[in-house]
Parts: sequence; structure tokens; C-alpha cells
Amino acid sequence: MFSHDRTTPTSGEDENCHNLGCGSPKRQFYRTCDQQDEIEENFIDYNLQQAEKKRRLTCEQVEFLESSFDVENKLEPERKLLIAKQLGLQPRQVAIWFQNRRARWKAKQLERDYDTLKARYSDILRENEKLQAEVN
Repeated sequence: MFSHDRTTPTSGEDENCHNLGCGSPKRQFYRTCDQQDEIEENFIDYNLQQAEKKRRLTCEQVEFLESSFDVENKLEPERKLLIAKQLGLQPRQVAIWFQNRRARWKAKQLERDYDTLKARYSDILRENEKLQAEVN
């Protein structure tokens, strides 16, 4: 029934199925432009629906999360569940909020560290110039 040359149907196989040897229509390994456009439109529609479903946190929820973050920026599983229950959120939402907040905190910390180092460098540079003037 199966032959090694799959370019033509073997005896007993459907003309549309010769590449699969299965009795079902030939599998399409590429998409037409129209099919691709339809897939992309469906994907965009799906993403828009998901964005509409996305709920923003209330001010009270954000304030509570911020105060919890100030106490401890790491989130243990028990604490995550407790916060989620108190705020009426999914534990995953709380975890993601903490993850995003740590990323913002780290970026701000790097900015503060840079400003501090820049100020110290300026001070040292001025001191160096004073000392160079004294020597010369």
C-alpha cells in the first residue's frame, strides 16, 4: 500500500491523500494570503477581547499592595495567598504585581546609585583639581 515515492498515489489511495497515505484529504503545509489574513484578524480580535477583560486594580488595592511591598518586597506563597484573598485577586495577579514592582524598584535604585556615584565623582574631581593646583 505505501511506496517510498510519495509523489504519486499508490494503489487504493485517494488522489487528494497521496502525501499522507491516510485516506483523508491532503494536509496543507502552507497558507494562502487570505487564510493568513483571516488568522491574523482572529488573533487581533482575540487580543482585543482579552484586553477588554483585563481589570485595573483599584486605588485601595494598589495602596494595600504598596504598603505590603514596603514591609517586604519578597513574596512568600502563604503571604501571596493571604494578600490575594484580602484584595479579592488571583494569587497570580499579586505575584505579577510584586514582580513588576520589584523591577521598578530596582530601576529606581540603579538611578539613585548612579546619581550618588556621579555626585561623589564630581566631589573627587574638584578635590583632585585643588590638590593639583597646590602642587603646581
